[in-house]
Amino acid sequence: MRLAITGADRPMGAMLCRCLAVDHEVFPVGAADEPAHDLGTAGVYRCTDLGQPAPAAAAIQGAELVVHAEPHDSVLGEGAGSEAELLERISRGTYVLVQAAVEAGIGRIILISQMQLFDSVPEEYEVNAGWLPRPRPEASSLAPYLAELTCREIARVGLIEAVNLRMGDLDGAEGTSADDAVAAVQNALRVDVLGAGYHWYQQHVVSGGRFAPLAGQ
Repeated sequence: MRLAITGADRPMGAMLCRCLAVDHEVFPVGAADEPAHDLGTAGVYRCTDLGQPAPAAAAIQGAELVVHAEPHDSVLGEGAGSEAELLERISRGTYVLVQAAVEAGIGRIILISQMQLFDSVPEEYEVNAGWLPRPRPEASSLAPYLAELTCREIARVGLIEAVNLRMGDLDGAEGTSADDAVAAVQNALRVDVLGAGYHWYQQHVVSGGRFAPLAGQ
């Protein structure tokens, strides 16, 4: 399958490019001028401003499916306007990207979101994918939440199928291992999203810590 993977200039996106390129044709997409991580045998890196419709459309040209990993670990800049800039970049970038995918006839987008959306939940509670996120009032937490809302609302009207995979920090002690992340994306390529009668499907992918499966047992 031909996959466009955003966030290829960040750890999660780069790892997905590198690992998924073993079985798929991968188009790496990132905001930085050059990727700072190994992309393996993935295709030519596409430096793109996803907030602009024409570049976003060009970045996913030829893809059959989009893996939107940028919201998982997007970079907060410096200065007084850095939080507003991050929120604008992720929310607008996600909206423009999904619209470009719809116009290109791509049937599914896989969003890589963040488990930090549940950090404020008391530890005695067992959290699953059906819980409503509780983002903190800061850009690094609100950005993936806005990406989720954008994908969900576009999927809600039936224009595209969206799979939301919430993951912890890559290979962190309480995060998500590379193996589990890749396996989850591979499964998301073929999961029956419409089986539940809805165009939106979500899953928590955590390898260790309080949010891992059976962690409380």
